[in-house]
Amino acid sequence: MPKLLRVATLLLVCGVAARLSAQYDKVAALGSDSGITPVGGPASAPPVETYPYGLPDLRPTGKLNDHLPKWLQFGLEERMRWEGSNNSGSITHYDTYLLNRFRFGTFLQPVSWFRIVAQVQDARPFFERPNVGPPNENRWDLKLAYAQIGDPEKQAFSIRVGRQEIDFNSTILANSEWRNQGRSYDGVVANVHVDRVRLGVVAASVVNPLDEGVSHHLDGNDVYGLYAGIDRVLPRSAIEPFVLWRVAPSVAVEDAPVKTGRLDEKAYGFRVRGREISHLDYRFELVEERGSAGPNEIRAWATTMGAGYQVTAMRWRPRVFGGFDYASGDKNPRDGIRNTFDTMYPTAHDRFGITDQLGWQNIMAGRVGASIEPHRRWSVTGQYLDFWLASATDAVYNSSGGVIARDPRGRSGRHIGKEVDFYTWYEVNREIHVGVGVGHLLPGATLAHITNGASYTYPYFAIEMLDGKRVH
Repeated sequence: MPKLLRVATLLLVCGVAARLSAQYDKVAALGSDSGITPVGGPASAPPVETYPYGLPDLRPTGKLNDHLPKWLQFGLEERMRWEGSNNSGSITHYDTYLLNRFRFGTFLQPVSWFRIVAQVQDARPFFERPNVGPPNENRWDLKLAYAQIGDPEKQAFSIRVGRQEIDFNSTILANSEWRNQGRSYDGVVANVHVDRVRLGVVAASVVNPLDEGVSHHLDGNDVYGLYAGIDRVLPRSAIEPFVLWRVAPSVAVEDAPVKTGRLDEKAYGFRVRGREISHLDYRFELVEERGSAGPNEIRAWATTMGAGYQVTAMRWRPRVFGGFDYASGDKNPRDGIRNTFDTMYPTAHDRFGITDQLGWQNIMAGRVGASIEPHRRWSVTGQYLDFWLASATDAVYNSSGGVIARDPRGRSGRHIGKEVDFYTWYEVNREIHVGVGVGHLLPGATLAHITNGASYTYPYFAIEMLDGKRVH
């Protein structure tokens, strides 16, 4: 598999150039996948439509923009989400609490080929016990601050410098917008865009959020990459090879005289994705990781795939979908070789369930579900997921790469658990969207043996508002 991946990636890189960022104008938190219709359906507000709304718009910032020159615009985002858990002894324990995220930005574009964007963010929890800081609390931070020359969608070359969002394909380098703080990067992103072919180059450092004030990145904790793509190689599809290089000054190492070492990790991969192919959408991605973590050699790989089919001729436009994810684990934690896949900086929400307890590391996960649209502004989704360890001797990891539970002898089995989710979103008007969801995770043999085996229930109720110029 690794040899085939290397050959396929080299052929694709030589044959195509790049598609940079899969960023697109969704109203709020993204679902399973960015840039195309998510295989599992949106786990957040559906896209804004152009049809008339039943209720009038609520656009104070938009009205202000109407009286300003087009080169000076403002944007406001507000999201309030109640969430909590009960019977949560198996993985984490939180009380019921309220999350609020306020963003206000400005957009200056004196000429068509140059813009300056800045955005401040105030994210904080209420009634959370204990108050754990980020990612729930990030008060009065600088979310965005960048200058951009050129437009990646309209011009052959563009470059963006400063604090920005970067979302390549959600699985490994993304914004993670469902978190209260989201994720930003300090860096440089450049595009070359010719017809249906794109080439993107990125050099960035992830911003480490503070409880309050302007956050900063950690020097030496960087990611560099080439992201390539060409549209319509296959009907209504895109092929996107990529190479990423991640470095960090200090990471944990195994079976060595020292406890930490320098990370030097390369990820080689490609994704094939398509949409609206006779009502079918699909994605397939394969990633191989090589390099070193101190004295440890890195040998890891992962894959994700999924497909969905929508029956547009039927009432409520029912859609069924399914997916499979695999990420390698470490079978021998004392052999000096790191086989655990590094998920880097993903958007994990919804792909491994809306409870957000598990991540793309040492895991096999199957997923099936269905969605309906009772109204053109109302979507309802239900899904079932089943989780297994790739290696029984490695740990169960959360969506941030932290260890939830581990049995180094591998005697607790491989079945992590099962999850059932239901969620719905409705567009009240063009600016305001309301969502309700509940996810329930039932522990399998692995968690039952290592932990106390309690189930985990995650309910939420969210209201989102986007007004004025979209600042991203």
